[in-house]
Amino acid sequence: MSDNWPRFSGLLSGAEQHEFIPFVHRLIGTAFATIRPYFLQPLAVESKTDRSPVTQADRQTELALRRLIDERYPHHALRGEEYGQRTGGPYRWVLDPIDGTRAFISNCFLFGSLIALERDDGAGFVPVLGCIAHCAAGTALIGHRGGTTLFCADARQRAVHVRECKRLSDATVLSSSSWVGREQNEAAGIEAVARAAGMYRTWGDCFGYFSLATGGSDVMLDPQLEYWDVAAVVPVVEGAGGRVSSWRGDDPLRDLSLIATAGQVHDEVLRLVRSRGPAFRRA
Repeated sequence: MSDNWPRFSGLLSGAEQHEFIPFVHRLIGTAFATIRPYFLQPLAVESKTDRSPVTQADRQTELALRRLIDERYPHHALRGEEYGQRTGGPYRWVLDPIDGTRAFISNCFLFGSLIALERDDGAGFVPVLGCIAHCAAGTALIGHRGGTTLFCADARQRAVHVRECKRLSDATVLSSSSWVGREQNEAAGIEAVARAAGMYRTWGDCFGYFSLATGGSDVMLDPQLEYWDVAAVVPVVEGAGGRVSSWRGDDPLRDLSLIATAGQVHDEVLRLVRSRGPAFRRA
């Protein structure tokens, strides 16, 4: 498959792999141990200023991850969804303790934890290592430019890769929510891609990228995101041989939105969202 497209994650050295991948496994274990007692239990849900839900599970998980990072790497910077930023360098951890809180509070198994390690080589932080971890399934993807690996709770592990898909009409397209309803913006673009696809499902949030990277689907769409939603996904998908861009075809770490594909249908997806999306008609 041709893969002459831009990459937005940085290279992870062999020494960095040896140092940081085992620590990511510790973070995954801590996240799972913190989340499990809350899942499928009655839980108070609050609304943040952006109207997104948050629970004690979100907050306690991020605090537990921050404590572990503070103990091991006290001089590293931090950026988390629930507790904000701390400066430092040249490394920074980006945390989304429960990505898919709406799924979590609905007793849906598709929520996960997103963990990214970034490095600043002088031009700003760039993700070099990412993790998508699913507590309910006991699985995690850890990825970087050199490859993405699936780890399972029973100690199985294997390298993963996106599957080949040459035509959007054959593709399985995923998104975090349907174009019908108040939740989704850029609805016309999502609808256009979904109607052109072979199959469309709303198996979204971080699971959509997990599915793409493991060869279970071909396109994942998210027209509006926060930085902590994107940073871990980019190295995981790129490490699995996939392609990412923003909704406009630019750097998704700067233009916070994501189109992730197995690569060959990416330009076709971009053409559809550009032709239908209201943001492009205004431009």
